[in-house]
Amino acid sequence: MVIANKTTPSSPALLSVPIHQSLRSLLPTNRMLNSYLVFLSALVATQVTALPNGAPLTACGSMKPLHVPFIFAQPNSPFTLTVSSATASVGSPITVTLKSTTAATFKGFLVQARSGNSKTALGTFDVSQGTNAGKTLNCPKGTANAVTHKDATLKTEQSFKWTPPASFTGKVTMKATVVEAYALIYRDISSETITVS
Repeated sequence: MVIANKTTPSSPALLSVPIHQSLRSLLPTNRMLNSYLVFLSALVATQVTALPNGAPLTACGSMKPLHVPFIFAQPNSPFTLTVSSATASVGSPITVTLKSTTAATFKGFLVQARSGNSKTALGTFDVSQGTNAGKTLNCPKGTANAVTHKDATLKTEQSFKWTPPASFTGKVTMKATVVEAYALIYRDISSETITVS
């Protein structure tokens, strides 16, 4: 009488293929990995060059750069935002200067004047004078109430004229977001407080 040979789960026949070989078949091949890397590189390159002509209107409220994840924001900015006077009025505009305090250069920026915790940009910027490679931006509730870069050339200093709105009196602070490089973003750069009368 012949008894059929039954294979049990513990039978060596099931282990004839080494476990590491069967697991290897589940992992992506070198060709697949190379494809992923090419795709990611292209995506990063697209994001880096996506906004060379200035911040979009969608950045007006948050002042966050949209081309990179916010996790890249850096503390200890090598850039300062200064004003020519601590007081301003409609008839007496002030000069706002964004400047590197080290050898660092920057490619992009967004500057606004804000009052308190408000996210509304105030006043009017003029980029026709001074040292700048900037252009004005019409953020909500205003005209030329923000200034941003117009190209991605390396910069060390940018200056603009700012005039407060005629209907406003109180305290304002200049705020800036600066892009030094893809993963070097500085937010909440602030000037001294300006009293508008």
